[in-house]
Amino acid sequence: MQEERDWQELAAVAERMLFWCGGAIHGCRCEGDELHFAIELARAPLAQVVRHVSGGYARHLRRRHGWAGGIFRRYRAVPVEVSLYWDDLVVWLHQSRPYNGPMTPCWTADAAYRQPGALPWISTGFVLESLGGSGVVEYRRRLRQPIDQEIVRLLTRPLPGPRRGAVSVPSPHRVDVERIVGLVATASGVSYEDMCSASRRRSLARAKAVATVLSVRCGASAATMARVFRRSRSTLSEQVEHYRQTQPRIYFDAEKALALDSATSPAGDTGAPDLGLCA
Repeated sequence: MQEERDWQELAAVAERMLFWCGGAIHGCRCEGDELHFAIELARAPLAQVVRHVSGGYARHLRRRHGWAGGIFRRYRAVPVEVSLYWDDLVVWLHQSRPYNGPMTPCWTADAAYRQPGALPWISTGFVLESLGGSGVVEYRRRLRQPIDQEIVRLLTRPLPGPRRGAVSVPSPHRVDVERIVGLVATASGVSYEDMCSASRRRSLARAKAVATVLSVRCGASAATMARVFRRSRSTLSEQVEHYRQTQPRIYFDAEKALALDSATSPAGDTGAPDLGLCA
């Protein structure tokens, strides 16, 4: 992280990651060559979240600064007990301190807490509510106080095991891509076979984009969906991005309907939820 442009691009990358993976970012600190996030996972595994952030940001660094080769070291995941230490984690990330030396440039998401809504990719509600009273005032007070070193050790402790960089949160079940594609096909008024064909009809492109996002948010990979829909990954991503900008509501409504259907349908029920996709 070298300049304000880098910070702005990281914000854009984080917003795209949240669109694909769900969840929330409650805090962020970028200092020198280290990026720290306080991430709340949804259904997408942590490894997928990291790929979206590191891949998108690495492309920016190569274009902006002319860097080549590998850019990021393997990430380290630190699980945090939400009910006990989440507010400590956010405050620790945003405190002004000489982390890598007094001359190291540092960007944090502190502005999102001082003025809620200033950074739309940062979710502040949970932490401000947990601080009690006037959350913003309490947050500022906490920033001025040192954090107990034992808590800092808890927030930075490494995960056990030899493959730290590959640590992820397992999905509760295998992603049923066929079921998701079938539900979207029914809601869109097309057949499953059409969805999996190479047809470029607009109605199919829209349905494929929605099915891709729902599947990825449940833990499937974009590459898997590209194979299912007989598209290149880049083409499918471009279609998803087009509808994200022009019709963002279709993804939000479809995910709500799918979540409701998953919670209420008995095992084996093939009834399709109303995803609101029919033209």
